[in-house]
Amino acid sequence: MEKRYNEEGFLIVRENHCCEHYEPDARALVPMRECWCCKWSRFSNENNEFTKESIGVCSYSGNSVETTTVS
Repeated sequence: MEKRYNEEGFLIVRENHCCEHYEPDARALVPMRECWCCKWSRFSNENNEFTKESIGVCSYSGNSVETTTVS
């Protein structure tokens, strides 16, 4: 699957995606290994930047477009 990034350079993910940087969010109700339950995920739709509420971004700096293109 091709990686896609938002305008800020963050990796666009779905809730069932998971990567090697996964760290559980202490507030997660269900302890599943998915981005939805990861402390780096951002699934809020406050700024209407996503077309579906199940799409979010990974805010981990190691997954940003600048980091992945330099490596």
